[in-house]
Amino acid sequence: MSTAIVSAAVCTDTDTGSYFELAARAGRQALAAAEVAPERVGLVINAGVFRDSNIAEPAVAALIQKRLEVGLEYATGRVPAFSFDLLNGGSGVIHAILTAQCFTGLGDVDYALIVAGDTHPSTRRGREDFPYTASGAALLLHATDAAGGFGRIHTAEAGVAGATAWADLDGAGLEGRNALTVGPGTGDPLELAERAVRACLAGEDLSAGDFATGYAVLLAPAPVPGFRERLAYRLGIPSTAVSGIDPFVGDPYSASPVHAYLGAASEGLLDDAHAVIFLGADENSAACLVYRPQVLTAAGNTPAANVKYTV
Repeated sequence: MSTAIVSAAVCTDTDTGSYFELAARAGRQALAAAEVAPERVGLVINAGVFRDSNIAEPAVAALIQKRLEVGLEYATGRVPAFSFDLLNGGSGVIHAILTAQCFTGLGDVDYALIVAGDTHPSTRRGREDFPYTASGAALLLHATDAAGGFGRIHTAEAGVAGATAWADLDGAGLEGRNALTVGPGTGDPLELAERAVRACLAGEDLSAGDFATGYAVLLAPAPVPGFRERLAYRLGIPSTAVSGIDPFVGDPYSASPVHAYLGAASEGLLDDAHAVIFLGADENSAACLVYRPQVLTAAGNTPAANVKYTV
């Protein structure tokens, strides 16, 4: 049993600065696009890092699970569900995909929902001291035999990294729940991403020619300006085969892989792709893995089940 992407959605609504609300809206959109009822979801993973009021307990995934009404009651005939946070900066979604596949691939979970996104803890939009775009994103995964599923994860680390974001609770005083300081990291996200992608391409037997023919597509985040074009140049692949994030959107940080995936879908890059490389990167680490939406058979390529995209 492999794992397929059933639907994806992002929410950048400007009427709220709450990550909980933005992620829940994206989750509802993904479920509605796939025509999957919340009670059929058995797993919710939150990969978003920055959240409302710096809440640490309960897990953010549990709060979003409640808003989505996933598995709120245990009764005969209902799918049992659980949720947890999996935080790893800009590459959290990549690790969440690998984790979710451990459950869907074994048949323990039929549908798994990954949510990601970030917002300033004050929930105020457009703060100059917060470098990331407030958004929520969701990726709905399903156990199936109609897709090739995901490959191995490939990572690159910057070594010993210092803190790049923290809340100075003593200095903030009574405003501690709304306090956040984000500083520049010491690593190079472009160099880390190149290392991770090169390892992934070698491990999956992919070459630059596969990108030139449309066989392979790379999904790029936006940790620094011009990241998509600069990464394509370093890898020696056509920039047209790299789906990035509109500069107008900015840097959605943990939600970047979903934004890039939907961007590739809207550009038609996924229509004939056989290898879709998911990539997450920041100053501390990078991670990528290949998604194969089609199954390679002796008779050729068999398309996976219909996939729906919602923005």
